[in-house]
Amino acid sequence: MPRDHKRVDVLVLGAGAAGLAAARDLSHAGLRVTVIEARPRVGGRVLTVHDPRSPVPIELGAEFIHGEAAETLSLAQAAGLAVVELPDTHELARAGRLKPMGDFWGLVDRMNRDLARRVASRGRDFPVSEYLESASVPASRRGLLRDFLQGFYAAHPDRLSAESLAVETVGGDERDEVAGKQFRIANGGDALMKWLRDGLDPDRTEVRLSTVAESVRWKRGAVSVTCRGGDRAPLPAVSARAAVITLPLAVLKAGVVRFDPALPAKQRALARIETGQVFKIVLRFREAFWQGVEFLKERRERSASNGGLGGLTFLHAQGAEVPTWWTSLPVRSPLLTGYVGAVRAEELLAEEPPSRLERTLVALSDILAVPRRELEEQLDASATHDWRADPFARGAYSYIGVGGNDAPRALARPVEGTLFFAGEATSGAEIGTVAGALSSGRRAAREVLRVLK
Repeated sequence: MPRDHKRVDVLVLGAGAAGLAAARDLSHAGLRVTVIEARPRVGGRVLTVHDPRSPVPIELGAEFIHGEAAETLSLAQAAGLAVVELPDTHELARAGRLKPMGDFWGLVDRMNRDLARRVASRGRDFPVSEYLESASVPASRRGLLRDFLQGFYAAHPDRLSAESLAVETVGGDERDEVAGKQFRIANGGDALMKWLRDGLDPDRTEVRLSTVAESVRWKRGAVSVTCRGGDRAPLPAVSARAAVITLPLAVLKAGVVRFDPALPAKQRALARIETGQVFKIVLRFREAFWQGVEFLKERRERSASNGGLGGLTFLHAQGAEVPTWWTSLPVRSPLLTGYVGAVRAEELLAEEPPSRLERTLVALSDILAVPRRELEEQLDASATHDWRADPFARGAYSYIGVGGNDAPRALARPVEGTLFFAGEATSGAEIGTVAGALSSGRRAAREVLRVLK
């Protein structure tokens, strides 16, 4: 905490990845920073549970590092954290039969290249659903691609910008992010958030947890934020020369934090970025029965391509209610994670928690051909977090809507050298990722320093 009561230079709204990254760089540059966070913890949509009964951390929010170029990977390595590379083993699962996916990433790459050609030909953006429904996409591929778009991007295909995927391909980032190497922080994602917080200059930084921002009054060179406590009691306003806004997209869209004067240009940008919803559930069983030699031998097709697969890593079950599953490999543990995005996620989230678990187990039973009763007998515990119902998130992560390819850049643009914006929704190339949040926070810090230093 700052040792004197001099005026704060910068307020940072939100202590997620973007807010902590911005505050760290700003405090080390000599500015006085106050971070305002509504939750009683830092990390935002990185939510790690350390259960003594689980051999590995349980990630209920962001989990993977996508690609070797990601900001998350370099910071995790700088923090001295254990980072493990995941086996690149993806298998199709149906009624207890498993087979390699083949060159699925090549299929995705071809889709994005097709989208780039069609956008160039039409001279305008269009929803990806139009491509999926076209005669040029075989029915056998249509379901796989739809599941991929709804899972990886948490996107409704009829709202997802074709241009946003085409631009990723042209820029060369898509292959590394989607089909490149995948990593996980073995210590848990919260270890990186703790490292960022511990790296704040203690003489220049204050972090106020359980402090909910309600309004931002501003004019050039001055910002005042009114807040309430977690108990809804009003708190004194906090003032500074500038503010970095890192609130999630859905929170900004909902207007629960009022800006005075209003920011119509930001509202226009927000309207062209979509909030994706996901249902993610982690199941802990008494043993990792899915890694047994006989279990795999019975379910994998006998072919030369299966010879070096090893244990299960990722399973994809086209058409299943919960179609995507992964294990904790390369670390062996009795945890299985189920994941679904967009339409089916919203349907599951509309159910009560016991019904969500029941439907998850039914889906897993069908996929692995393991009796439902046997799964229930093996199940020790389950864990999940409803990000849609979380008032400080209101959704999982962002994707670009039709006609919105320039919207992240517009949302990120500073306002009169006083209001600065960061967060994954402002990072077009890495939208929806922790890497995007981290890099956007550091970008916003550089913008602030150009004005205040």
